[in-house]
Amino acid sequence: MTDKAPKAAPGAGGPDSAAEVTAPDISGGERDVPVVELFLWLYRLFYSKTLGLIVILLFALYAFIGSLLPQATKELLADPWAKESFLNARRPALGRLTTAFDALGFFHVFTSVGFYVVVSLLALSIIACTAHRIPELVKRVREPRVHVAPRFFDKARYRARVPSPDGVPASLEATREVLRKARWRVIPDDRDPEHCLYADRNARSGIGTVLAHAAFVLILGAFVVSSTWGIEEDLTVPVGSSIEIGHGTGLSVRANSFTDSYTDTGRPMDYMSDLSILRGDEEIARQEVRVNSPMSIDGYRLHQASYGTSADITIVDAAGTVLAQRSVPLQWQTPRKTEVYGRVDLPDGRVVYVFLPASGQAMSRIAPGTAIVGLAPDGHTDPQSEQAAAAGTAAQLEDLTVTFERERQYTGLTLRRDPGTPIMWAASALLMIGMSITFLMPYRRLWARVESGEEGTGSVIRLGSVSRLDITFERMFAALVGRIEAAVGSQDDPEDPDPATTAKESKEKEPSDHE
Repeated sequence: MTDKAPKAAPGAGGPDSAAEVTAPDISGGERDVPVVELFLWLYRLFYSKTLGLIVILLFALYAFIGSLLPQATKELLADPWAKESFLNARRPALGRLTTAFDALGFFHVFTSVGFYVVVSLLALSIIACTAHRIPELVKRVREPRVHVAPRFFDKARYRARVPSPDGVPASLEATREVLRKARWRVIPDDRDPEHCLYADRNARSGIGTVLAHAAFVLILGAFVVSSTWGIEEDLTVPVGSSIEIGHGTGLSVRANSFTDSYTDTGRPMDYMSDLSILRGDEEIARQEVRVNSPMSIDGYRLHQASYGTSADITIVDAAGTVLAQRSVPLQWQTPRKTEVYGRVDLPDGRVVYVFLPASGQAMSRIAPGTAIVGLAPDGHTDPQSEQAAAAGTAAQLEDLTVTFERERQYTGLTLRRDPGTPIMWAASALLMIGMSITFLMPYRRLWARVESGEEGTGSVIRLGSVSRLDITFERMFAALVGRIEAAVGSQDDPEDPDPATTAKESKEKEPSDHE
C-alpha cells in the first residue's frame, strides 16, 4: 500500500519554485472586524469586577477629598479676586500644596475633569454589568434548567424524602398540585417528565436588579447635572434695600427686616429675615426665612446663611459723577479679626475698601461711629491710601470723594437652584422599587423526583434545592414538605426521621447538565 501525495494547491509551486503569496482581501465587511473586536474588548473591560472595584475606590477617594478640603463654588472660581482670596486663606495650612491642589481641581472636586471621568467610567461599568446580566435573567424566565441528575438530591443544601403509599404518577401529580397551590411555577423535566419536575418562584424578580442598577446610573447623572448646572451663590442684602437675583429671572429680593436672638451665654439662638421677592416694583412673594425654612420662587430657593454689618457710602469723582451709592456688606475680617471690611469695585479697575470695628471688639484701631476708607489700584493690592470718616462726613482719596453715611445690618442669603433634583427623586423611587423586589421577592428554585418504593410498593418523593443558606427559605421548604406529606398521606421514613433535612454542612452546588 502506497501513500498518495497530496495535491498541490492551485498556484503553489514545488520545492524549487518560488511560492506565490496572495495578500488577504481586507475589503468589504472584514473592515468591520477590528471595530467589533474593539467594542467587545471594551465591553469585557467595563463589566470586569477589577475595573469596577478600581473605579469605586477612585470615586470614594474623590468623595473623601471633597469632604476633607474646603470647596469653592463656580461663582467664586469665576471671580479672580475671590479665587485668589480663597487660595490665600488655604496657604497657611497647606503651604505649597495649595497650588498643586488647585491645579488638580481638589478645591472644586465635584466639577473637576477627573471626577467627571471617574463618574463616566463608573456609569459605564454599571451599564455593562447590567447588560451582561440581563441574558441570564431572561434565560431563567424562559429557559430555566429543569433537569438535574439523581445524585443531586443527595448533595443539595435543602433536601427531603417523602414516602408515599401511591404510585409514581399519583405522587408526582400530588407534588405538582401542592407546588401550584403554593404559587410556584411548575415545569416538567424535559428529559424525564414521568418522574421529575422543576418549580420556581419569583423568576422575574431579576428586574429588581436592573431597576436598582438603573437607579445608580441616574443618581450619578443627577450628581453631575447638579454639579455642572446647579447654582449656589451667596447674596448679601442690606436691610431696607434690594438686590437682583439675576440668572435671567428678572427678580429682586428685598430685606424688609432682620431679627436675631441669643442665649444667656451670648451664642446665636435664632435669626430670621423678612424677605420680599419683587418683579419690577411689584411684590410677588413675601416670607420669613430661617436657616431651615427657605423661600422658594421659580425653581430657586433662598436660605438664611449669615448676617452682619454694612456701610452706606457714596463715591463721587472729581467731575462730580456719582460712581457708586450703595450699602456695602462688610463680609470679611482683617487678620487680627478686630475689624470687618467690604469692597466696591469701580469701573476703572480701582477698589475702594471700607473698614468698621468688628462686633464686640474693643481692641479695634477704629473708633466707634467711624469708618476707614482706603483706595487700591486693583483688586489684588492692599489699600495705598486710607482716611477716617465719621458718620455723615466725607474722606478724600486721590480724585475720589467717599462719604460714609451710616452703618446698618445686612442679611446673608444662599441662592440655590438644583436641576438634578427631579432626576434624584426618580432615581430614589427606582432604587426603592428595585431593592424591594430584590429582597422581598427572592428567586427560589426546587427540583422534585419521584422514584418507585422498595419492594415495588408505593413511591418516594425526593426534593432538593440549591438556595443559599436562608432561614426564611428553610421554613418555606419545610412547610412544602409538610403539605406534600399531607397530600399523599405519607408516614415518616424510619431511615430519615426529619423529612426536611437541611444539609448545612454541604457546599452549595449549582446543578449541571452532566449531573
